[in-house]
Amino acid sequence: ATAVRCELERRGVASVYLSDKDSVFDSDVAHDLVHWLRAVATPQDVRLVRAALATRTVGLSLEELLWLSSNDDAFDARCDQLRQLRTVWQLQGVLAMLRQTLHQLGLAARWMAASDGERKLTNFLHLAELLQSASGTLDGEQALIRWLISERSQDSARSDEQVVRLESDADLVKVITVHKSKGLEYPLVCLPFATSFRAKDGSFTTFVNLADEEGERELRLQFSKEELALADRDRLREDVRLLYVALTRARHALWVGFAALKTGKSQACISHKSAAGYVLGGADPIGAADWLGPLNQLASACPGMALHSASPETPCTRLRRAVVEGALQVRPAYRADFDRQWTIGSFSRLARDLTPALATTELSPLQVIRPADDETHQQGPNHEASSLQPSSPNALPPAWHRFARGAQAGNFLHEQLQWLAGERFALPGNDLLADRLRRSSQRAGRGAHAEDVVSWLTEVVKTVLPGPNAALVDLAHVLPEMEFWLPVDRIQAKEIDAQCREHLLPGVGRPSLGERQLHGMLMGFADLVFEHQGKFWVLDYKSNHLGDHDAAYDSAALASSMAEHRYDVQAALYMLALHRLLKSRLGSIYDPDKHLGGAVYLFLRGVKGPQSGVCLIGASVPLLTALDAMLLQEALPV
Repeated sequence: ATAVRCELERRGVASVYLSDKDSVFDSDVAHDLVHWLRAVATPQDVRLVRAALATRTVGLSLEELLWLSSNDDAFDARCDQLRQLRTVWQLQGVLAMLRQTLHQLGLAARWMAASDGERKLTNFLHLAELLQSASGTLDGEQALIRWLISERSQDSARSDEQVVRLESDADLVKVITVHKSKGLEYPLVCLPFATSFRAKDGSFTTFVNLADEEGERELRLQFSKEELALADRDRLREDVRLLYVALTRARHALWVGFAALKTGKSQACISHKSAAGYVLGGADPIGAADWLGPLNQLASACPGMALHSASPETPCTRLRRAVVEGALQVRPAYRADFDRQWTIGSFSRLARDLTPALATTELSPLQVIRPADDETHQQGPNHEASSLQPSSPNALPPAWHRFARGAQAGNFLHEQLQWLAGERFALPGNDLLADRLRRSSQRAGRGAHAEDVVSWLTEVVKTVLPGPNAALVDLAHVLPEMEFWLPVDRIQAKEIDAQCREHLLPGVGRPSLGERQLHGMLMGFADLVFEHQGKFWVLDYKSNHLGDHDAAYDSAALASSMAEHRYDVQAALYMLALHRLLKSRLGSIYDPDKHLGGAVYLFLRGVKGPQSGVCLIGASVPLLTALDAMLLQEALPV
């Protein structure tokens, strides 16, 4: 394959080797990349910088290298360039640095002008990806350089990720082994080494694998000349089979190279031992000058076959590609028409203007769209009831009442509960999960309250929730952070408001939603969706502060907070998304009265309150039917 590709390159014909299993770490680019990384990591070392600039990969001309060696200002400019690349490496990673190298030095354009440029660029980008992947487990630039040097020095088998990638197989001559070509077809096929073979002889053969009288194979380390001859006979059978594969790959034309082979200083021709020689002339030896007779006989018997001699004096001409540029098409008139009212809406947008706090709160660092008022310091209207609960002046309040308030604290609690959902909420009695929760608290800067977080969330996950009548730790089927997208077509917020007022939290006053129109998509994230005893529920965590004692979280206070922040609208949208999902998945057997439980709003600070911190919103079929009718009929998959 190497010989074929070298001859093609001499003639300006691009090729690709489809059976290559070499490692990219063995390439010249990997060798030069070691010098380049060293120079970027230490740009103040003149020796390393000069070595990097002199590599074939960078490809500076001799004139420029001479100029850099004699002009200090020019050399300092190159060193400054390396310092900038080191900053990119440290801030954005080695992959970004190497891509900047390609751009700043104009390497891609210079490489592509050469016959092997595409191969070099492919290897460079491949190595850049491997280095970026390895940098995630290494500490610092020097560690990554040592890793690359170590990978280059390894002689053992490497993973498939390190095998050189094909630069392209479009508009290229494909060089492929006969073994790998089986089952494929090509328009034109050239088989230059049809008479090549690897005979079984006593000099290099260390074992034979022969079949006995019953057809069973037997491996023999000690063998006679007769057994070696039988092994070579098996080799010839396999070569004939492969010759058939090679000769039947072409669709239009086939070139086959036939040579009179000799070994060493011997004058005896051994072409008859090859598959092509055996098929053409049998098993008996034929002299080198006598092969022309069988070849002529074969060519004359087949009208579609021609015989030509291959002369070593044939001139080597380079390929001249005929460039035919088609006429440019007439530019069509631009007639695009966009719906400029199309937007992505959410509950946060609907409830944005309810209070000043809601209007100015931004998304959480996780970019999860949630009603920002979850974590406000507002107290519910019944917070005065907390004074009815007796407490000792010296008694330490429970963890959920002394934990920090605010948006950041609420986001932290959401993150931990989302993670625990993936662990099936198995926190009680699980020291491993408790330790991981403590470490999460440490990383979030809440190490002083790590024990409070563990004790608090332990109580949360083992508290029986009214409605489902099950604790989080008892749930078998949970789906955290369910994302949904629903299509909407010019729905007025006041229409949704009116439906929620009619069917949810009857008799509880609430602020009106702002004048808004939903047109486009309605999206959201449900904290938790779960199934229990045949019913499906949506659950949302709330860390609102309603009072300093458990008694402040009674049913009236929870309902009032739900109405004040319009969580009833949020519950309606989440139940609608779950309703549509169940209708799609369960099909004709779906019955909302039977399968849809409702929405559970879990106020975390009221976990020991009269309602266990739960405000239950039942599934209202008339509400869901009305909201479903407002939406477009085709929804995106949930």
